[in-house]
Formats: sequence, structure tokens, C-alpha cells
Amino acid sequence: MTRGLVAVAILCACTAAAALAEGPRPGNPRGYEVDILTETFGLDQAAIDVPIDKVFQGCSHRDCIPSIDEPAFARTDRVDFLEADDLLLVLSHGGLTRAYPARILDLHEIVNDWFGEDAVLVSYCPLCGSGLAFLRKLDGQDVEFGVSGLLHNNDLIMYDRATESLWQQITGRSIGGPRRGQVLQPLPLTMTTWGEWQPLNPAADVLEPPGGREAYARRRYADYETSDRLLFPVTAESARLAPKRVIYGVELADQAVAIDAEWLSKQKRWSHSTAAGELSLSVGADGGVSGLLDGESVPVHRMFWFAWYSFHPTTALVEGAD
Repeated sequence: MTRGLVAVAILCACTAAAALAEGPRPGNPRGYEVDILTETFGLDQAAIDVPIDKVFQGCSHRDCIPSIDEPAFARTDRVDFLEADDLLLVLSHGGLTRAYPARILDLHEIVNDWFGEDAVLVSYCPLCGSGLAFLRKLDGQDVEFGVSGLLHNNDLIMYDRATESLWQQITGRSIGGPRRGQVLQPLPLTMTTWGEWQPLNPAADVLEPPGGREAYARRRYADYETSDRLLFPVTAESARLAPKRVIYGVELADQAVAIDAEWLSKQKRWSHSTAAGELSLSVGADGGVSGLLDGESVPVHRMFWFAWYSFHPTTALVEGAD
């Protein structure tokens, strides 16, 4: 990653922070000289699965937030730029374990990585606090992803660089373009803190800051995370929890379940019989939360309550979590 691209990422983050202070833009929801949705991707309402006036534009052009396409890693015991409360996205797959600091992903949002022969997409949306990983093989081909510059329900809309289809990060579903309706295969990514994870994983890999460490000296969205304000409107709201209360969500065949993160951290374990089978969540020694459905691993998604509810308005909320 060149210093020029890092500088662009910093500028985008600063622009987002300024927009947050001002509130949502009036009038044209995309409000830039170039309308990314209609002009760059050529999509109108008939070609996209969400209301076109609910798709917002976070920056001036596609790839204004540059994905990391050639990630470099350092061993955990050689990392010295993270603090104990730094948030990590952790993925174990194919015998490898790698951690992706949110401090870095604040400015990049997408990492196109490889775990052995498996092409893997690691994604993070700072506005939703949502980290998800997927296999990026589609129709038998390994596909690279980028940041579209668009958002729906404040959530990152990704695009694949093979067909320029748009993908909703939280659902992993293509909402427009040639691959419309396809769904990415999720991987069980966990989120925890450096202070909890590092002592137990001294030989794992940690994503290195591309282009130098100066740009990553602090969390760009720290003030946003502690405020109830949202940058853009959402299609569904619930007052059952504070908007940015952190939850863990699980998608089942016929039901979505949300569990309050603070409540689960005290309980350490939760289980419940569902129509899909026996679902259990547990907090590991490293702070990560894993899920099992009838003994088989199931993805557990950590994010802000408003983000989960926006895409799962019929979700169950675990008794006692509020």
C-alpha cells in the first residue's frame, strides 16, 4: 500500500467524522458530484434489492477507501503498536490464525487475504462495528473485493471486481449487479481485544499497518462509538437496547437471535433449543465468542444493536440481555 493511498484513506475518515458532526445530508442522499450507484455501477431501482433512496454515499468515488490486497503480517510477539483495549478481528481457518486490528481496518474496511489455497475476505464496517469474514470464491473463481463508497443502513456495501456486483457486508448477500441474489459463504470470525488475545496467541499472525504506522496512531471512530448518533438514517429502529450497544448475533434458517455482549461476558455461556437445533454461545479465554449449532460451528457476528436490528427486525433478543 502506497503512502498516497493511505493519505486518501485518512482524508475519507476525516470526511466521515465531519459528516457525523453535521448530521445526515439533506436532499440528494448521495450528494456528490459523481453518483456512485447510478453512474459508476449503472444501477437504478429495478436493478437493486433495496430502496434506492436508502442507499447513501460516504465518499466521492469507488475505492475512496482502499482495500488491502497484499496483506503483510508480523508474529504476535513482535507487534508493538497496539494497546490492550484495541479491538481485533480474529480468524482461524485451515490451520492458520490471523488477527486484523480494527485500528487498521478503520481506514481500509476490506482485506483480500489467502489462507493456504482459500481466498478469504475479511471485512469491517466502522459505522456498524461489524466484522465478518467470507470465502471469496464465486462461480468457481477467486474474486477480489473493494469498497464501493456506498452504504445501506450505515453498513458497508462491497463490490466484487470481477462483475462489479454490489454486496451488503452484514448479510453477505449481493443486492445488485450480475450476481444479485448470491450469498457469500461466511467463516466463523471472532472479535476481541489485544489485551485478552495476545498472551494466549504468541505465535499467531497480526496484520501490519500498510505504508507505515503514522496513519494508525489512534482509532478514527472512537468518538462515534461512544455516541448514540448515527451517520445516516436506517430502515428500522428499536429502543430495546441503546443503538450502539454491542450484541452478538446469529442467523438461523428461520430465526435471528441477538445476545447482549455485556450480559454474555458475565454469563460466559448461553444455550437454547431452537427450531434449527441446540444453539450455544460461549466466551473463550481470549475474549472471543464462538457458537455451536448441534455441535457444529456457526458464525457469530459482533456489531452494534442498531445495525443488527436494521437487517433483522424480527430478531429475538435473549431474555435478560436488556
